[in-house]
Amino acid sequence: MIKLDLEHACREDILNAQLWELDICFEKSKFAPCLDQLVRELDAKKLLVRPKVWLSDEWFCPEAISGIAIPFSLMHPKLIELEKEFTGVCEGEGHDWFMKLMRHECGHVMDNAYFLKDENNRKTIFGDHDKSYPSSYGPKKFSKKYVYHLEDNYAQAHPEEDFAETFSVWLTPRSNWKRVYENWPALRKLKYVDQLMKSLSNKKPNVICYKEIDSIDESELTVREYLLQKRRKLRKSSQARRSVQHIQQYLSQNETSGVELDKLIGSLRRDLVRDISLLTKEYQYKIESVVNDLEDISNKKKLMIPEKYGPQTVQEIVLSHADKYFKEGRDRIVM
Repeated sequence: MIKLDLEHACREDILNAQLWELDICFEKSKFAPCLDQLVRELDAKKLLVRPKVWLSDEWFCPEAISGIAIPFSLMHPKLIELEKEFTGVCEGEGHDWFMKLMRHECGHVMDNAYFLKDENNRKTIFGDHDKSYPSSYGPKKFSKKYVYHLEDNYAQAHPEEDFAETFSVWLTPRSNWKRVYENWPALRKLKYVDQLMKSLSNKKPNVICYKEIDSIDESELTVREYLLQKRRKLRKSSQARRSVQHIQQYLSQNETSGVELDKLIGSLRRDLVRDISLLTKEYQYKIESVVNDLEDISNKKKLMIPEKYGPQTVQEIVLSHADKYFKEGRDRIVM
């Protein structure tokens, strides 16, 4: 079976290759030592679980499986660059980011290996794991009921993710979780995980299943098809219909005259966030997201407003954008 040598392959050859044709493997990647690091961290806690890893199209831990699927695109610099070119990001491309994701998925592995979801106090502390996953969630950015590990306040997405995120913080060396989360409601969750994991010390898993779900070895998708699908998914998920029709009345009719809107917003940022939060009764972090979004649109579209407009008009513009932003649900994180 002939595999495509990525070192010498051109861009088009890589894009046209089916996933199974790529000459890549985890063991030869720069991230191979990360699995060893995860095992050392588990050893330090006297946990006997040893997650298997395989290559798929995204990060996940399947139900009942003692393993972690890792995106194939992380296995070679050329694939990382292609994913960033098509989607803007390659999740886990740095060592620390990769380890955060490994620890998170390992939390799900622990669930599977020891049937932890059925533990008596689990539902009381984390919530019902049988609850359906939402299509999106609206995180409370400064909530102290949850740990902070992965981006987008991911612990708030679902009780299972809350457990995996709490496990991740607990497992991370030198996380100092007792001090960092002192007086936080989240500390109760960390103490629960601490006690639970100590009870599993040197205990063999109840079940070990290393079946490789959705492996790239079974995929006939081309790299191009994969990237285009992922880009469509991300664009759909963002719900970002970034039009400016709702503020068109305020804009300069001459694109080269007036004041640059993004710079004006930047200079008024603090007052805008505070005042609009009071007016709308929305959290300041949500209004900050609105301001950031409008500032980004203004910069990219080179929006100008007449010099006669002052802070009050800018506030009206941001209020108009906030109304659109919240109606579209863009303050929510899409799963």
